Amino acid sequence: MRRTKEEAEVTRDKLLSAALKVFSKKGYATTTLDDIAREAGVTRGAIYWHFKGGKADVFNAIVDTGFARIGDLVEKLMAEGGTPLELLERMMVRLMQFCEEDDDYRALQEITIFKMSEDPELSLKLEDKKHAQEESVLYIADLIKQAREAGEVRPDVDPMTAAITAYGMLNGIVLLWMIERSVTDTPQFSLKDQAASFVKLYLQGITTPAGCRSKV
Repeated sequence: MRRTKEEAEVTRDKLLSAALKVFSKKGYATTTLDDIAREAGVTRGAIYWHFKGGKADVFNAIVDTGFARIGDLVEKLMAEGGTPLELLERMMVRLMQFCEEDDDYRALQEITIFKMSEDPELSLKLEDKKHAQEESVLYIADLIKQAREAGEVRPDVDPMTAAITAYGMLNGIVLLWMIERSVTDTPQFSLKDQAASFVKLYLQGITTPAGCRSKV
């Protein structure tokens, strides 16, 4: 029984990996279960065995996996300790770098931004993404509030305004990089190499002299 369960998990992961590749190439709307089955080397029946809701369930599972990986990354960064400002800096830098370093996560971002039209069967998952964004902004605002109370952020800085700015900057830079990458093999900047500089420039606008010391 255990071997069967392990094999089922391997097949499920294989299906998700294949589906991500196909969605990335064709977008959600034009991808069929036959496309996914062909890429994975399985039958349509195998897909329905793992994902009763068909294509929508496959896509939702891919999104859930992406959320989980980001959650794991943030937990790892939190475990490294440091002040709230240091955690915010590390988190912003690593999230930007992760988009360039991790092919699967980057592909998921490209699908949800560029290749997914409004689709009723995905509405709940899009709501989940919206909720995750809202929670991210609130988390950043709390870090900035703690940093302000510790004297690292200027007292005139509103945590929510600064958090929305940080989240918008992070996503805007990643979006710009992905747009460039979609038309050229050599984008004019690297997320891996320049993320720390982008974040430092942002922090210089909200921190006190004592707080404006890069730890990344």
